Amino acid sequence: MHPVVIDPPSRRHLAVGLRHLAIGRITNKDFERCYARSAMRSKDHGVRDIYEAAWHLYSDLETCRLTGARRLDRKTRRDAARCILFLRSMRPYEWPVLSRWRALAWLPVHTVTLGLSSRVQRNRWRRGGEFSVWPFRRWTDYRAALRFPVYLQGLRS
Repeated sequence: MHPVVIDPPSRRHLAVGLRHLAIGRITNKDFERCYARSAMRSKDHGVRDIYEAAWHLYSDLETCRLTGARRLDRKTRRDAARCILFLRSMRPYEWPVLSRWRALAWLPVHTVTLGLSSRVQRNRWRRGGEFSVWPFRRWTDYRAALRFPVYLQGLRS
């Protein structure tokens, strides 16, 4: 089990970047240039895993904003919003973490098995919590965070 580290400055920084990326305020290249270094250097596994998951929102082959035809679909926008909520909630990231060295060690196995071992490993990882609310581990944690949405707190009476 990895030690739980919560890095509030990195979480706040990435939350802003992910929000700006998801609404098309910045390009994918701006996102990488401004947020990659701090995210990947963070000791907070939640920050690193969410940053890596954000790569799936866009193509590296071109510079673009996620607007117009590239606008994120409703489900993906909700997934991004949930990641932002998690980053701002300061809850511990409780999903299993595979060290970079262990991931590299598995690479030949995944290659030889044509990706089958990767799918088995991913399915085992997904059974470790309620994946539909990732990066939260449990629905109860997600619902608790929804009661205090950081960006809407000024609107509460």
